[in-house]
Amino acid sequence: MIQTQPASIKLATVVTLGRLGFVGSREAQSARLLSQPKRVALLLYVLMSQRGGSMSRDQIIGTFWPESDSTRARNALRQSLSFLRSCLGDEAVCSIGSHGVAVAGSVGCDAVHFETLLDAQRKEEALDLYHGELLPGFHGGGSTFTEWLDLRRQHLSQRAAKASWDLATEFEARGDLPGAAFWGKRALALSPFSESEVQRLLRILVRVSDFAGALRAFHGLQHALATEFGGQPSAETARLVADIKRQIEAEGLHVSSLLGTRRSGIDRRATSRRRGEANWTGKERRRVADRRTTERRSGLDRRELR
Repeated sequence: MIQTQPASIKLATVVTLGRLGFVGSREAQSARLLSQPKRVALLLYVLMSQRGGSMSRDQIIGTFWPESDSTRARNALRQSLSFLRSCLGDEAVCSIGSHGVAVAGSVGCDAVHFETLLDAQRKEEALDLYHGELLPGFHGGGSTFTEWLDLRRQHLSQRAAKASWDLATEFEARGDLPGAAFWGKRALALSPFSESEVQRLLRILVRVSDFAGALRAFHGLQHALATEFGGQPSAETARLVADIKRQIEAEGLHVSSLLGTRRSGIDRRATSRRRGEANWTGKERRRVADRRTTERRSGLDRRELR
């Protein structure tokens, strides 16, 4: 048996979606792993690849120590497994015969649980776990591991986007348009290139009178297509957005005011101060007559001005 205690009891869960960390009863001990990126990578590689079984030692060696001779590579793997056990518990990482390695059910991973929930059609619970890209900015192995990690990132992101679009469809079908709009926006943030899905989202957002959201969704698509492919949205999408803008104007609104602009903290503080001035007419009021000059005054001069 690989598991030595119920799978629901997690000594440690590796957090990988949006950040890297550990939670669980062995959180403090597990945190030691954070200073050993290659060993963290090995743990995650086995966790995400074993699919309830075990990983071949030769496959692990080929991923993490491809340049080493057999003796040195096996010794390096043995040391890494020993370190993982010291952090996670002696029973956490198991040897299966003389050729296999497996991680016990007492060690969890949010990315693995995310996929398990999706496979069980528990999409909302799964997406509650998806806080961002798998291991953002993480570098823990050679080129083979990096290629594997890139594929895993893409795979998980695509599954999250599909689940979000599916939820948008389900909510729309039962007449919950605000829910459909929420999940559509979530999906768009994960996968901005699906133009047909963006068109559907635009129609939903208009139906809930979220014109600002519709315009931002279009601009997000426009930016993504231009940045990634050097292209533009289709004529059909352009016509849809033109219709939205006409509807905005028909309701007496302005496109620019809906989108708004982001201002610096200094600008916001200045605006707040001006609102408190009863006679402000759009020009900065100066409390000292010659404050526009660059001349610095002594404390005595400033007191005399008062």
